Amino acid sequence: MRFEQLLHETIEEMSAELTGPPSGLAAASMARGRRIRRTRRLAAVAAAVAAVVAVALPWALLSQPQRRAEPAAPGLPGGWVVTAVGNQVLDRATGEYVTLPVDGTVLPAPVGDRVLVDAGPGSVRLMNVHGADAVTVDTTDLGGAYSWSPGGDRLVTRVTQKEPFKLGYAVIDARTGAVTRHWIDHEQYDCGRCNFVWFDHETVVLPIADRSGGAGQELVDRLEAFDVTTGRHYNPVPAGLTPSGPFAQSPGGQYIVGDLDGTGKNWRLIDLSTGQLWPFPYDAVWVNSDELLAAHDGKVYVLTRQGTVTATVDVHVPGPGRISLGRG
Repeated sequence: MRFEQLLHETIEEMSAELTGPPSGLAAASMARGRRIRRTRRLAAVAAAVAAVVAVALPWALLSQPQRRAEPAAPGLPGGWVVTAVGNQVLDRATGEYVTLPVDGTVLPAPVGDRVLVDAGPGSVRLMNVHGADAVTVDTTDLGGAYSWSPGGDRLVTRVTQKEPFKLGYAVIDARTGAVTRHWIDHEQYDCGRCNFVWFDHETVVLPIADRSGGAGQELVDRLEAFDVTTGRHYNPVPAGLTPSGPFAQSPGGQYIVGDLDGTGKNWRLIDLSTGQLWPFPYDAVWVNSDELLAAHDGKVYVLTRQGTVTATVDVHVPGPGRISLGRG
């Protein structure tokens, strides 16, 4: 019998008693019988309700949507933040990471919301962290690494011309995709990989090859410096290494962290005032004149100028990929 019917009959009997039962022994017996039946029915109803609750409650709990809050950007010393891990890119407006649904290398600007996506030969795309406001840049004559300006509004890369051969650097506007080309004397400036790097707000540098160890080595003799806007040549920087960007130079300009031989494995720190060069464990950016940050194997390390790790920050961002650092 269904518990709805049991409940209905029990209520009817209780209502009948309230209207006044018949008197006498028979009436008392009838009343006892009704109470027994009512007790049994109520017990059956209670058991049925309990069974329904036992089944329905877990199902209700399991069927609730499982919401997982996206992790907020981990705080780092000096106002630095993790701007991306792979294609998980920091939305600075919310402080959370969003997935940029693109194929290729994702390189976010150190400041602002622009992102470079390099999907292979032919072109690169510039967009915001949500994939909107995208522009495409023809890279037919461009190549090498792309280096962001410290303000996140421009990039620099190598530009070449085949006939007659010319070498220079191209400055790309991050909003419009407009390209400005500056040519240099490639015979005077003998480079190996010929990757231009943004060095400070208005200067790019070109690592000049050190051929003393033979053609098989990618050693650096010095850094030739050029004005970003005019192409004007400045005095060279006496550093025998390749910095990875504008934040590889200490705030006072005395120290630079860079790649010794182009392998991305032999990092060095140089004191420009003395020329002293010593090993450094990772590529790094400067927090202040005594402290640096380095991203490696899913973590961010805080280091001294001597390369000693003083703190480790776990990057709780879903998915693997290259960690990018930027200014908050």
